[in-house]
Amino acid sequence: MASDENRKKIVETAVELFSNSGIRGVTMDDIAAAMHISKRTLYETFANKEELLAECLMFVHDAIRQRHKQVYEKVDEPFLVTLFILRVNAISNNNYRRLIEEAKRYYPEIHDRFFKLYTNSFRDILMKSMQYAADKNYLRPHVDINTTVDFLCEMLQRHRLPQSSSPEEYYRKLNEIGFTFLRGLMSSDTILRYEKREDEFHKIMNS
Repeated sequence: MASDENRKKIVETAVELFSNSGIRGVTMDDIAAAMHISKRTLYETFANKEELLAECLMFVHDAIRQRHKQVYEKVDEPFLVTLFILRVNAISNNNYRRLIEEAKRYYPEIHDRFFKLYTNSFRDILMKSMQYAADKNYLRPHVDINTTVDFLCEMLQRHRLPQSSSPEEYYRKLNEIGFTFLRGLMSSDTILRYEKREDEFHKIMNS
């Protein structure tokens, strides 16, 4: 039985291989070779590729959440941080996107378990951020928080990758839409407040 540390290293190695070469392009033999362990040791830790993939998606979810959490913990403006994260995702190339998209395409049952967790997490963060913004009068008059959150979560759940678009480009566009939509709900003073603090958010995330 592998130790927790070795199990984590196997997952990290698999995530890197899946992200770079695609899920179907990587075998359990490849993962064992990259880890310099025997196939037997690998299969004693993970019964099959599907079980390993499921844990890889959980690893990805936690990595994304932790990256965002450090900004939320250091900044007392959750709505502005949520907006910033959407903006970062809109202009960055996240290596995890290929892994997530291929899991959705080739292993839908495993992906759906992961995606439900991710969507619920996104909804909770967005709801808290929107409530904060409403309490601080950051939004334009008559913005309905519940409708806004439902709309953005529905957009996330219903997206389908077009055949003509790469996962990286398509997810950037989704985040750009989310950023533009939320920015349009903000008052002029809030937009200025966000723009003044954007550099601070970048420094925290990159520290």
